[in-house]
Amino acid sequence: MFTSRTRICLTLIGVLFGLHSTAQAKVLLQAHFDGTTANADYALGGKNARSALPNSYKVAGILDGGRWGRALDVTKASANCTFDAAKNFNPARGTAEMWFRIAEHKEGMYHPLFGWYRPPHQPGAKKRQSAMEIYLHNSVMVLGLHTPKHNGTQKAAPVEIGRWHHLEINWDCERGNGQSVYNIFLNGKSVIRVIDAGALEDGDGARLHVGIWDYGFTHILRGKIDELRVTDQVEHTKDFVPPTTPRATPGTSNYAKATHSTAIKRLKQFNAEIESLMNYSGAVGDSDAARTIRESQAIAKEVARTLESLNSSLGADNPNVPDLCTAVDAIADRLSTARLPVHRITAKAAVLAAAEDRRSLLFKDLDDELVGDAMILSGRQLFIDDYVIESIKGLKRESNSQLAEEELGKLETQSARSSLLYDGKERQFKLWCVVESSRGNPLLCFAASSNGLDWQKPKNRPPLKLGRNVSFYEQGINRPDFDYDAMFKSGLVLTATRRDGFVSVNAENEGVLTTRRFVVIGDTLVLSAQATGGEIRVEAIDALGRVIKGFSKDDCRPITGDNTRHVVSWADSTNCHSLQARPIQLRIYMSRAKLFSFEFRIRNNHYVPNTYRQ
Repeated sequence: MFTSRTRICLTLIGVLFGLHSTAQAKVLLQAHFDGTTANADYALGGKNARSALPNSYKVAGILDGGRWGRALDVTKASANCTFDAAKNFNPARGTAEMWFRIAEHKEGMYHPLFGWYRPPHQPGAKKRQSAMEIYLHNSVMVLGLHTPKHNGTQKAAPVEIGRWHHLEINWDCERGNGQSVYNIFLNGKSVIRVIDAGALEDGDGARLHVGIWDYGFTHILRGKIDELRVTDQVEHTKDFVPPTTPRATPGTSNYAKATHSTAIKRLKQFNAEIESLMNYSGAVGDSDAARTIRESQAIAKEVARTLESLNSSLGADNPNVPDLCTAVDAIADRLSTARLPVHRITAKAAVLAAAEDRRSLLFKDLDDELVGDAMILSGRQLFIDDYVIESIKGLKRESNSQLAEEELGKLETQSARSSLLYDGKERQFKLWCVVESSRGNPLLCFAASSNGLDWQKPKNRPPLKLGRNVSFYEQGINRPDFDYDAMFKSGLVLTATRRDGFVSVNAENEGVLTTRRFVVIGDTLVLSAQATGGEIRVEAIDALGRVIKGFSKDDCRPITGDNTRHVVSWADSTNCHSLQARPIQLRIYMSRAKLFSFEFRIRNNHYVPNTYRQ
């Protein structure tokens, strides 16, 4: 039995989802064609079928051998079938589906399938103001739009004669002219998709034509039609599996259960669509995609809770079927409406993604449009500031210089207050010394000579390159307090650090560093890192925030050990030339490791066809 609590629940669902009567139900018209007439089994408007010209033609009849049960007979030119479109068709948004079977075909024949005409262009009638028609001509599917200018789209769609085929046409005209979308599916496969089209416009006098145009009445389907159904929602935007059983009739307990089951399946699809959109754009920020993702996630949770709350009502012994149908229709409407913005934005994002994916296959000359807000990087990138860093999580920066412990050989210091050495690699004498300035403060000075007689003062103090390390002479004092006299009496200190290792980004446990977006030339990524006892992995992200295929964290071979020239490899290949000359980011995953620098280097020659250069 229906409890008072259940009735309150259904009432709240109707209020929350804005649905208060069956006049707003998702299904607008449905005809099984299993009776003795062509009249609809369910309709929000008129149920009765009539001929296109009542004084000249009969209403099409019913015959055996339907897709399920019986079917509409569209084999005689003397009889046809139309329905009043008022309340049975929503020009702003909806879906029409049916099964059809063509029994006769000759080269050049037309086979009308479905049409909405406002008004029908019949002898003596006014000119069409708005219309949509779908028909087959030989092996071509045609979508004709009058909005009000005529526009036709056609695609090859071979149809087997004598076999049942499923047809779905849906439209979304809520955004008006230039932004309306139309889809045609044959047997669940997309045949025609039109975007940025004109919008259908509502008005008096509109009719639905089944298996016939609004003129040329000798052109008929020449076959059968079964299971006609019109809704006010866009049912599909991708390929799908056509129904394998007849649709339940609205207003019945079976209809409520079937709609509830379908809503559960489409909620799963909705969540997958949200996840897919997140591959193009994150949920953070004020972009249209981010806002849509957040709103859609909230709606998905709301719909999930509502579907769960209806389980007890669906299992009741004597449910209030009208209220239950109203409730499930409200949920289906809410879910279908919420999916449309996701579909629209995903379609736009897919276009951008396709362009971005193609860019990864090409080597393009840099220009302002390509670069956008990305930095142009060249050479080795250190972490002494945030110039290349967008975000750090679980990491900290640390300076890395210490007293040198290496045996310097020929570079060994000669005195406490000065150091003279010969650099065999540069073939220069180098002198560091502490002198007293005119201000009474000791200074560290440097000079260089090629012969030991003539000395010059370079602008910068050069480091000493000792293997993978670099060193600097500095003034030193072995006292806890600061005293100029004591410093003057002290000498030189040799400090050492690894090359480009002045500052490192460290992960004591787990951490992630994300770079800013940049453009670079180079086919090999080299890291200076210390990962003894830990590891580092790198993944590349494109301009849309997606992980670039083949350059994910999982594809990256872990970097371990201590080296100033770690070469990063993905899927056992170090060649990353497809990352160059395009805006990218690096996301660097670190575990018990230190990262000092990264650099893209050119190691390979890549052939670039002239046709790819733009």
